[in-house]
Amino acid sequence: MRKVTAVLLAAAMAVAGLTGCGSQSGSATTAAAESSQGAANEKAEESKDSAKGETAKGEKTIYVIVKVLGNQYWSVLQAGAEQAGKELGCNVVVVGTALESDIEGQLTLLQNAVSAQADGIVIAPLDSVSLDAPITEAYNSGIPVVLVDTVINSENYSAALLTNNVEAGKVAAEELMRRLKDKGVSETEDAQIAIQVGSTGSQTINDRVKGFNEYWQENAPEKWQVLNNDIKVNDGDISKAVGFCQDFITTYPNLKAVFGPNNGSTVGFVTGLTETGRTDISMVGFDFSAEIETMIRNGEYDVSSVVQRQFYMGYDGVKTALELSAGNTVKEKTVDTGVILVNTDNVDDAEVQSIINP
Repeated sequence: MRKVTAVLLAAAMAVAGLTGCGSQSGSATTAAAESSQGAANEKAEESKDSAKGETAKGEKTIYVIVKVLGNQYWSVLQAGAEQAGKELGCNVVVVGTALESDIEGQLTLLQNAVSAQADGIVIAPLDSVSLDAPITEAYNSGIPVVLVDTVINSENYSAALLTNNVEAGKVAAEELMRRLKDKGVSETEDAQIAIQVGSTGSQTINDRVKGFNEYWQENAPEKWQVLNNDIKVNDGDISKAVGFCQDFITTYPNLKAVFGPNNGSTVGFVTGLTETGRTDISMVGFDFSAEIETMIRNGEYDVSSVVQRQFYMGYDGVKTALELSAGNTVKEKTVDTGVILVNTDNVDDAEVQSIINP
């Protein structure tokens, strides 16, 4: 049965390749997938029906599968994808799960995109291992698959637009170390640094933690210890992330700094530190949520955030998928979209604003 589906899909792709991209701007269709598989299926069917209506006009359809629909980080990526749809004249269908832990839900959304005979798929895998095989299957069916934010554990995809996460982790470690030194923390003083993560299956997060630890081990004073034996996993649950922050504060009397390698973990630390008024604890996080912006603008907290260019991941992800669907090739399979450190000193700079408010 799978072979028959692949043959039919290949034939459909051959026909789609002849249609080209429509001259009119396509409407961006957004579908919300709840954590339950039944709701995910219902919403995906709605998107599929809308996509069929658009393709009747000769437009190509690109499915964009984000990790968490409605999350501020992914909303910016979604905005980039939808802007590409408007400017390039393509139908963009955006879907996503409700939780970072809903791997089955994302798998269903991916299968729905393949069944809908998408001209291209842009996806941010929730889990680099679990999503490897289904993404490989989609890629082998002939559909261009562009990864954003996170890679899988194979080369079975068409292109990837993401941050060099090991290097970004090193940037975070260097910044956190600088902040501790600027605050006057002695190199002979016991200092504990806490980490919590959204998932252990995300290669993105794992690479950031790896880069952070590599830089820390090479450059930090011996008494400044990262609590790698007690890294908490919040599964993208903000209430859990806030609770973990409070646990760290209660358990470790020498806690001097925290590191959040993803948006949810960062929000958890921001909320926990704000609720307890711990302005003495330094923090470096990732991305630019409303919570961390408030903390940065407050001026009382010692904080920086490593901000990615996710709007461009979304825009260029759709653009790349569209070009590949027309038979073009990519010059580079993996593109590093880069990061920028945002803090109180530069939050209103033109360059920063062009990234956080594109």
